[in-house]
Amino acid sequence: MPDPSLSPTLDLQLTWRGTFGRIRVYDDTVRAETSFERDALTQVPTDQVTGWRIEPCDFDAVCVEFVTARDTYRVLLDTRDERVARLALERVLGASLPSEG
Repeated sequence: MPDPSLSPTLDLQLTWRGTFGRIRVYDDTVRAETSFERDALTQVPTDQVTGWRIEPCDFDAVCVEFVTARDTYRVLLDTRDERVARLALERVLGASLPSEG
């Protein structure tokens, strides 16, 4: 039987207007990658994340912003995934940062 800790409890991804974003939530960690506002697909250094938030990006996408001391990484998700993403990220990373908007 496969080790359930190796399988994400949530796996969301979106290809949107030529960019790619993916968030995988495990029991005790989050892994994410994005090409939004990047030259190439980039792994989000989730071990360095000091906060996160979800902001609108467009009528059909939301940005999950992962904030580190050096940068903010934006991962795009479908607006329909916002609620489930928020619940999963709160469970692992704690409460979100206040909205910037």
